[in-house]
Amino acid sequence: MDYISGIASAFKTYIGEGAIGELQDNITDKPMILIAGDQLTGKSTQAKSLAEFFKGSFHSVGSLFREAARNRGITVAEQARLLLVERGIDVEIDYKTCQVITGAEITTNLGVVEGRQPAYMGSFMVSLGKKNIIRLYLRCSIREQALRFLRREAGEKAYLAGKSQIPEKDYKNLESLNTEIENLEIEGREEIMTDFIENQSRDEDDRVRYSKLYGFDYGNLKGYDIVLDTNNKEPDEVFQEILEKLDDFGFRTN
Repeated sequence: MDYISGIASAFKTYIGEGAIGELQDNITDKPMILIAGDQLTGKSTQAKSLAEFFKGSFHSVGSLFREAARNRGITVAEQARLLLVERGIDVEIDYKTCQVITGAEITTNLGVVEGRQPAYMGSFMVSLGKKNIIRLYLRCSIREQALRFLRREAGEKAYLAGKSQIPEKDYKNLESLNTEIENLEIEGREEIMTDFIENQSRDEDDRVRYSKLYGFDYGNLKGYDIVLDTNNKEPDEVFQEILEKLDDFGFRTN
């Protein structure tokens, strides 16, 4: 079963037989930019910047996740644990993502949606007739992700130490990078690396879960219109590249 059929089947099972028809009825011509990417590539930052630049609205799949937890009266952590056994939680959030992609509730010029799976939900919406969608993936190396994690968790000094001392090479796994970080003279490096590995593990768990549920891997770059490498680039530089790529692609906001 292809993933388009997998999504349709899941929506009918968990949302209802009329779920697909409701999405089709609500499709508008509002342009949508759907952003996914590797960990720590600045997806939210770029999505917010794009929404502001195009006078659009920003939407986060993460906020839909938090909203679902509030509606259940449980914490985000409790809901995250439930994901391992309750497939309906994922489907509910993905269906809400598709509702956003229809543009029916967007009153601005366009919508920008950021998360792990919106591009593939966008492909499903294209199959229902939605037009003017662009699917963007931001990627960076394991080394770059680790450096950005150091910056976020330990500050600029730790980031600069890592940037100058961790060799620039293609690390195939986290274990090899762990050795490099252990050699850094920064406070709490072992705890930082443990947190980084846990962060990466959650991403891998999500990819496996989506593959089993729908049949797609959101890390498969064939599902995107634009793939942008963000290694050694600051947010402003990445943003300008995104605008150039959107223009090259012929994306129009009206």
